[in-house]
Amino acid sequence: MTKATPKLLPHSDDAERAVLGALLLEPKKLIQVRTRLEPRDWFRESHRLLFQAILDVTDAGATPDVLTLQAHLEQAGQLADVGGVSYLAALDIHLPDVGRIDEYAEIIRERSVRRDLITGAHKTILGAGSTARPVTEILADLRGTTDHLLGRAARVHWEPAGAVLDRLLATIEDGHPEALKGLSTGFPAWDHLGPGLLRGGLYVIAGRPGMGKTSLALDITRHVAVELRRPVGVFSLEMRADELGLKLVTAEADVHSHHARIGYLSNRQWRDLYSATRRMSAAPLYLDDSTGLVLRDLEARAWWLKAEHPDLAVLVIDYLQLITAGIRVEQRRLEIALITRKLKELAGELGVVVIVLSQLNRELTRRSDPRPRLADLAESGAIEQDADQVAFVHRPEVYNPTDETLRGLAEIHVAKHRHGQTG
Repeated sequence: MTKATPKLLPHSDDAERAVLGALLLEPKKLIQVRTRLEPRDWFRESHRLLFQAILDVTDAGATPDVLTLQAHLEQAGQLADVGGVSYLAALDIHLPDVGRIDEYAEIIRERSVRRDLITGAHKTILGAGSTARPVTEILADLRGTTDHLLGRAARVHWEPAGAVLDRLLATIEDGHPEALKGLSTGFPAWDHLGPGLLRGGLYVIAGRPGMGKTSLALDITRHVAVELRRPVGVFSLEMRADELGLKLVTAEADVHSHHARIGYLSNRQWRDLYSATRRMSAAPLYLDDSTGLVLRDLEARAWWLKAEHPDLAVLVIDYLQLITAGIRVEQRRLEIALITRKLKELAGELGVVVIVLSQLNRELTRRSDPRPRLADLAESGAIEQDADQVAFVHRPEVYNPTDETLRGLAEIHVAKHRHGQTG
């Protein structure tokens, strides 16, 4: 396949001339045009230079007209490149309608996006035809290109605040609409602190090893997948899928996982286990136990799952510190910051809840009160910054093993809550 030649790329000389002519007739129109167009959006190099000159003259405090543009272009040595004074003077001769400048600007932007789409597609084809780069990198680049172009293609749109508030009030009057509340965690006291797990949100469950982070996340997973019948994807970077499955099904059956592992179960427990297995098997729950995932691989797999299951509700990642950025970062703290920011962006792009588990610094074990604090988040304060909610899991019996009243007790402390209360 040969690269598309410039004359075949989408463009509109008429629209470009019309916008330039309109700006010379009514320079104040530049305020609305520059919210839509950049110099790079113009196809003709001469038109690109003219638009940049109009911006420069305006930003310098002058009014762009034939004379000021001529002086500016002469000083820059570009007057001949735009066709000379005669081309400047003729721009408004065939101008259809100054009042339709927004329409003409939209044509220019739309053609610019199409050209970039062609360029991006050509680059993707070349990359796919070579084995020099991992296919996940090529797919990640392709997604980045399409996300960027979707943003550029979106029309600039300001909506009156009154319209937004009227729509919001109508949804509130409907009761408890899903648009304003999120998914239940399955823990009423936790859900009572706010609107639930909101789409686009990054939720961190943190704790020291052995505190029950994974068990808590799997309880939420079971509730969403089994009870709410909403698809959930679990990235288990540490635990194998069969081990994860054992934890899920024994929790659903209320059977001790160790007893199930060795087959030490009563007849009733066997029946409960079989029944739980049927419920779990019918649930929209998907597991990925790949180890050593880099961020781009995790993102690609998440996008694939979303494509296969458009109503995907939750992604669980166990756990944060096992992900690598896949690029050279000088400090691990900065790498974690990059990963958490990307996970937050992923939640928004997919429109799902992302629950990520995180380790805590071991310094807390040396305190008289070992209950976790936000400052204990391992390796990066960016976790706290990017998260919509941070919940700590703490088991007092670990630090007071002789106190029988603490046996089996686990505390969940919500230390940060962007959309609700802490507690």
